[in-house]
Amino acid sequence: MRHLSVPSQDTQQVLQRLKVELALPEGARVRSDPSDPGRRLIPFTESVSQEMIDQYPVVSINVEPPKARNYRDHLLNLLPATTVEATEWPTRHEFVGDLILIKLEDHQRPFGNSIGKALLLQNARTRAVFEDKGVTGTFRVRNLKLLAVREGESESTRTRIVEGGHHLWTDPSTVYYSSRLSHEREGTLDCAKKLSQELGRPISVCDPYAGVGPSLRPLVSESGLVGELFAGDLNPSAVEFLHENISHPAATIECADARDLKNRAEMCENYDLLLVNIPHDSLTHMSDLLPLLRVNGVMRGWAIVEDTDFENANEQLHSLFGQDTNLEIRRSYSATANLCRFEAQKRA
Repeated sequence: MRHLSVPSQDTQQVLQRLKVELALPEGARVRSDPSDPGRRLIPFTESVSQEMIDQYPVVSINVEPPKARNYRDHLLNLLPATTVEATEWPTRHEFVGDLILIKLEDHQRPFGNSIGKALLLQNARTRAVFEDKGVTGTFRVRNLKLLAVREGESESTRTRIVEGGHHLWTDPSTVYYSSRLSHEREGTLDCAKKLSQELGRPISVCDPYAGVGPSLRPLVSESGLVGELFAGDLNPSAVEFLHENISHPAATIECADARDLKNRAEMCENYDLLLVNIPHDSLTHMSDLLPLLRVNGVMRGWAIVEDTDFENANEQLHSLFGQDTNLEIRRSYSATANLCRFEAQKRA
């Protein structure tokens, strides 16, 4: 690549002139002139004026092409430059294990395969890229379409994630999993440890909306923390993953409706910690779940609450647990709603 060799003190002036002439390459890098430590080498394009070339010596050096900064840079090797420049490309994507999920607009969909290939080029650890067409069905699973897969690799949506140092198998096309609550799940471990310390023994835990087990895995990995354990989900596919992900000698894992557990005598007043992670329905399910808790047991859960319903939701908590229990806003969910957390202790 051709460079102008300029005195060090002229560097900024020359850079500015090249910019004005639209002759400075994108990502241009100024280098030291190996033949003269007092000079700098500045790359230029064919748009450079003859005046500049006549004023400074031209030096040709071999330069490695700049590394791609993002997947869109790779698109230049897959599509015509005019197409890349004229198209608005997706700016966000989600990593789930060795998969990438990306949402596409209608005008981007014809280039889906190229987008997938570009993402694979940019992310060496990714096995496959899928278009995320949104959640579907009762179990809110992802509707996924394969865009690209690394040569010789599987097209399966089954993948292994790492959360808090723990490995979990999941499949976004058959079960619901969100990494957005990972920080909240760290707080669940702290809550369980505190409760165990207060009681002076291992605690019994019930998670009837366990999914693939992200809340339970840290708890069962903590030696001496969990005594009896019930893990359930209404989605049969999630229950299959629970059997893979959760190992505990006193664990019961079932495909069950959480609201029906109160009808089983052995489940009533049997648990010290009850997790309620079904944010769209947590508040309406609480009264059915309360019989499962022992006196002084803790119910910890999350709920999506509209701004207009916030006071009513708090009143519902007060009616079940007393005035000391309130919703805590954790983050915005939409323009009119928030994801809230509650942690309530059952009194005698």
